[in-house]
Amino acid sequence: MNEKGLIEQVLRIINANYSNIYVIDIPYDKVYVFDFSLANSLIIKERINYTDFIEVANRFVHRDDVSRYFEVLSLNNLETEASKGISEHKIKYRKLCETGEYRWFVNIINYLPFEGHKLIFMMSEDINERLVDSEENSIKLETEIMTMKNNMSKENESISNALYQINTALDNNLIGSEIRNSNNTRDYINSVFNNMSEAHPELNKAIVNKLSSVANYRKPSILIVDDSSIIRNSLKRIFVSDFNTIMAKNGEEAIELIKDNVIYHDETKENIVGILLDLIMPVADGFKVLDYLEHNALLERIPVAIISGDETRETRKRVYEYDIVDMLEKPFNTDMIRRRIKKIINLHISSNNLQNVVSVQQAKLDDVSNENYEGLRVIINNIVKNALDSESALILKRMAKVLTTNFGLKYVKYNINPRFVDAIVNNIAIYNIGAIAMKSDVVITSKTIREEINYGLDIINTYIKDEYELGIARNIVKFSCEMYNGTGYPDNLKGKDIPIEAQIVNILVRLYEECLNKSFNQAFKIITENEHTKYNPELIDILNTVKKELKDILSE
Repeated sequence: MNEKGLIEQVLRIINANYSNIYVIDIPYDKVYVFDFSLANSLIIKERINYTDFIEVANRFVHRDDVSRYFEVLSLNNLETEASKGISEHKIKYRKLCETGEYRWFVNIINYLPFEGHKLIFMMSEDINERLVDSEENSIKLETEIMTMKNNMSKENESISNALYQINTALDNNLIGSEIRNSNNTRDYINSVFNNMSEAHPELNKAIVNKLSSVANYRKPSILIVDDSSIIRNSLKRIFVSDFNTIMAKNGEEAIELIKDNVIYHDETKENIVGILLDLIMPVADGFKVLDYLEHNALLERIPVAIISGDETRETRKRVYEYDIVDMLEKPFNTDMIRRRIKKIINLHISSNNLQNVVSVQQAKLDDVSNENYEGLRVIINNIVKNALDSESALILKRMAKVLTTNFGLKYVKYNINPRFVDAIVNNIAIYNIGAIAMKSDVVITSKTIREEINYGLDIINTYIKDEYELGIARNIVKFSCEMYNGTGYPDNLKGKDIPIEAQIVNILVRLYEECLNKSFNQAFKIITENEHTKYNPELIDILNTVKKELKDILSE
């Protein structure tokens, strides 16, 4: 790039009040940092990659303003606005200064293509607006309290849950030596450690260092598919501490790597647990890879996140016809992408390997005799407790508490009391317990749905002792696939024929599952507008009332 011409371009749009002048070249993963020399002439002070720029910004921008700070840098949004004749945007945010205090700044963002490059010009302006003492003290106090509460909560919850899950997986009374030493159990336990690492990075580092000294330990791998070496290397830097990374520069290479490491997998191959996939590539594009994965039933086993660049609305619509888990929009917010993808991958690892473990337990359950009833009960307890202790279960429970409580307060005709609320909260996560305990390769038909329901009822009849709670749980297992307009399964029940507890679980599970591969607003619109006839209008009413609370729960 003609850097002298770039400096002249910057000079045309800045004034004396600007500081921290940047030009961001996202497709080429480069950020130019400008400053004034002693001779008061503008110079390029530094050239860094976009990932490093994000990490620096995360250290200085107030945590409550970080998302807005990066959202305005969305290349897709800037190009859309530029097509309407809007090239300049502003964002106000709090920045930590050298004095140790936060001050208000405004970033002025201009999208101005230059010499074929898609450039974002960004200048910071100190608006001479110091936070007032009460505001600053409030921020500091709030931060300290929230940090303390979150740390304590995460320590108690994540460590106790992890220890319980690991103990359960290794218990000789539940899993024989052939399972205890299997790859499924090892990978399941690794996923438990990975889930802990978000709350305890220092603990995770110690564990990884210890495991690295074991000869047969290998980190799981993610496959990065993009024709841009810059994007591939940028993503590799983001995930290097969590996963091995293997790369392909087009769809054809990706398919060969998937064949070699997934279809014909053995212990010498890479254990691919996630795929980051670009769409627009030479030789074979991302849709060829998606078709291959779908044809080989791999989209359910391996989470796929699409790397989104300049794709059109039609392209994005076509993408969501596949069972993908996310779309990563360039430029990448490093911390958010890492946490989001890591969480999704670990959920899949936990689910996939837990189902493999359960499949062996299923064989034991099928062979059990009356004399071994106690062994049957222990196996069932293990299946249910694993379902109730999953991360998705904890999220669903919180959602159920909010929705059911507010629903009961407004619609008193349903006679919803605290005991009823607790029963739904306690049992929402076992709505599909029969499916969890059955083999994962079952073809979904009306017959297999009934089998899953009947199997689930047998399990909870053994697990739940309280008659009142058992009644609620049975209704959840039997009817949570029924739809208010009569299009559900397995009996096509309609309206008030469906118990309200099953209706509540149905709508919350659907919202949660849609949010796994769509934004909250997209998922919410599908349920409350596009498919609203499938749900009780009174539930839709309360869903709108508690929208913000549910969004906060699903965004954490």
